[in-house]
Amino acid sequence: MPPTYVLDTSAIIYGFNPQLVDGEHFITPRVEAELFSRKTKTITDLSVLSGRLKVRLPKKEYLDKVKLEASSTGDITVLSETDLEVVALAMELNAEGHEALVVSDDYSLQNLCNLLKINFRPMMTKGISQEFWWFLYCPACGATYEHSSKITVCSVCGHQLKRKVYSKKTISNSKLDKDQ
Repeated sequence: MPPTYVLDTSAIIYGFNPQLVDGEHFITPRVEAELFSRKTKTITDLSVLSGRLKVRLPKKEYLDKVKLEASSTGDITVLSETDLEVVALAMELNAEGHEALVVSDDYSLQNLCNLLKINFRPMMTKGISQEFWWFLYCPACGATYEHSSKITVCSVCGHQLKRKVYSKKTISNSKLDKDQ
């Protein structure tokens, strides 16, 4: 049985065409809004009209779960609302009995999918091979911060915060390994 694809903006930009791949295909309204070029807009519109691509907003409860997990890993600072919606929709589809497969080249999104046990596949990159946990720090004064918020400036000295890995481990994405 083919998987249920949940497409990030990058998947469509890099050429994923729901008309040519068996299975169900979903995007979120934010993904749809990010598709500006004539080519990607045309492919998306035709796929939606033909029923090969569905636009669906995830339920708030799944979005909240995804944001909580992204906060715990430190990925929340670099993931967009679109990224969070994509992962939340995949989580919701899995809960409904689908075998969701997120297609994205975004490493932070892949990291979050891995932590949530959501299958993923990149389009143009190799994809992640390690799971990361991050913390925020100030390169000027050395202050460290909880990774659970989207703060970007040091409250001590006012400098831009940076992310740094505090834990990592090698992963194996079985779906990714099977497809290659």
